[in-house]
Amino acid sequence: MIKIYDFTINHIEEASKTALMNYNEERAVVPALPALNALPGLEDYAKNNRGVAAMDGGKLLGFFCWHEPWDGLFGLSKGTCIEAHAHGAIKQNRAEIYDRLYQAAAEKLVAADVFSHCVILYEHNAEANHIFAQNGFGRRCVDAIRETTPIPVSGCEGITFRQAGKEDAEFLTVAGNGVGLHLSKSPMFMPYSGPDTVDDTIEGLESGDYLYFIALEKDHPVAYLCLKEGGEHFAANDASVMNICGAYTLPEARGSGVSAGLLSWLMDWLRERGYPRCGVDYECFNYASRKFWPKYFTPYTNGATRRIDERINTRLS
Repeated sequence: MIKIYDFTINHIEEASKTALMNYNEERAVVPALPALNALPGLEDYAKNNRGVAAMDGGKLLGFFCWHEPWDGLFGLSKGTCIEAHAHGAIKQNRAEIYDRLYQAAAEKLVAADVFSHCVILYEHNAEANHIFAQNGFGRRCVDAIRETTPIPVSGCEGITFRQAGKEDAEFLTVAGNGVGLHLSKSPMFMPYSGPDTVDDTIEGLESGDYLYFIALEKDHPVAYLCLKEGGEHFAANDASVMNICGAYTLPEARGSGVSAGLLSWLMDWLRERGYPRCGVDYECFNYASRKFWPKYFTPYTNGATRRIDERINTRLS
């Protein structure tokens, strides 16, 4: 019989094993994921009463823990995120376990006026994806990965590729602002806080936190990719992974194969420098991203979101 309790330090050991088991289930389907011996810790969730556990007698069936809520998650309301390592369930009766866990978690969150919920689900965990869809969640973003093996391309005659520098800051600024404007339009509707300035771009280049790569046609930049160490998912933070965090192709160059050519060149660049893996995250409701990235990368998690109607907590005086 499933019973739900607050998540405590007594649950951490078994919960950590369950989370690692769930990660390895995904890795069996997506072998490009790095092998990991342990996932990020769960102590903070237990110490701050931000989680629930499903038990059958003395056996942990599953757990569900969330970040400290913050204002403005995908809107004006307070929200929180449940990371991939911060929830898990055994295989047997998994859908029912997740159903009960979310019911208990949502009750606590909504009582605290936390109306925006995001849960990071493994792409190939069919039971979890189904049950959260049944609970009103919709896919928003995707983490994907590939090995830096060669990507065969054609149609890039006359195109050259290189790492970008300060001399390319004007193009990178225009392209970066183009990304923000694109994401603000239908059907993405992501508010754009820009525009960035050339000085902002130069600051990013000089910081060394980001590496930019460009494709040139007749010495004129037409596309870029941005790279960084680390990502939003713990697998992306492994030392063997570099992550694409920005991409843009000028409208007049789209459909020419230049984006694929730049990506192919970047895989060679990474491989030559000892990086066996490359990751990317993208919005799955962005049509262009959804058409491009899965051609070359394998999704392994998706961020599913639900927005609760805040009128549920309205009190009439």
